Amino acid sequence: MNKNKLSFFVFLFALLTQASTLSSQSLQTVPKIGLGINGLDFSIEIPLAEKITIEPAVGLGLSYAFWPGSLVFKTGAGLALLEPSVHVSTYGKFFYNRDKRMHKGKSMLFNSGKFLGIKVKYVSKPLTDYMYHGYTNTLLANLNWGGQRNIGRYWNYSYSVGLGYGRNLDFSYGTFYPAVDLKVAYVLPLLKGKS
Repeated sequence: MNKNKLSFFVFLFALLTQASTLSSQSLQTVPKIGLGINGLDFSIEIPLAEKITIEPAVGLGLSYAFWPGSLVFKTGAGLALLEPSVHVSTYGKFFYNRDKRMHKGKSMLFNSGKFLGIKVKYVSKPLTDYMYHGYTNTLLANLNWGGQRNIGRYWNYSYSVGLGYGRNLDFSYGTFYPAVDLKVAYVLPLLKGKS
């Protein structure tokens, strides 16, 4: 990825973090540090409308490769600890059950609820050359269903499943794959939005 693209993603992330002035009353601005099956990240979930949030994030995680071949071996992922990559993503979420949760008296903290989501994520080449096996600059796009819940006053967890499309940016090849995520996050108390 060249410096212009990286600068654009950094600018986009900074712009989206300032968009909290557009936030609705029912959803919260939630800055968090998360750890999950796809890596470690810092994100800020920002309300854009009554039931819609956007979540820009930066982090470290798995390296990816997509290449032509048999159906079984079209995708690959490197271990995050041995070959970490930089990730920059934006995640749009539409919450469809928050009214029902509120009427049942369930927690609404940290935007708890079920959602339909669209996530776009850039993944760099690995930062190390420990066992480099053709991992490339990659663009991932996922359509998914998921949910998130608070765990006490400073933690939350989220999960999602869906369909993704991965594009190898270095060799112009892409393929579909099952998209799965599971993450636990610490909500930064000094930066979190008002309840």
